[in-house]
Amino acid sequence: MTLPSQNHPIVLQMDPDERLAAAAGGAVRHFGDAAGLEAEATIELQASVLAACRYCFKLQPAATRFQVLFERLADRIQIELSFPGNDSHLDQAKPALPGVDEVLCQPSLLRLTKLIPSSSASA
Repeated sequence: MTLPSQNHPIVLQMDPDERLAAAAGGAVRHFGDAAGLEAEATIELQASVLAACRYCFKLQPAATRFQVLFERLADRIQIELSFPGNDSHLDQAKPALPGVDEVLCQPSLLRLTKLIPSSSASA
């Protein structure tokens, strides 16, 4: 199987169920490996995405649909966790996620950014 040379986003839609968060962890592992991140950095990023999923599930337990968007840009990996509506409390408390470089909280959206070191960006 040949993978495309361009980076394409991956979108996962799931029920807000911790058992399904493993799929998000697997997808971010793929992006970390493809970006050339060190194994430890990829594992930390994976753990942070799983923690972010759990965080969102707790804030919005009644959500019927949950979406995770993964995208690799030239200098970073961006992960957006979102669900319909804007009545969540995501903009009130920013979770501590050591595997990411930036966390942005907005109503119904949690964006995680992992910067790719310049030595890895060419991978």
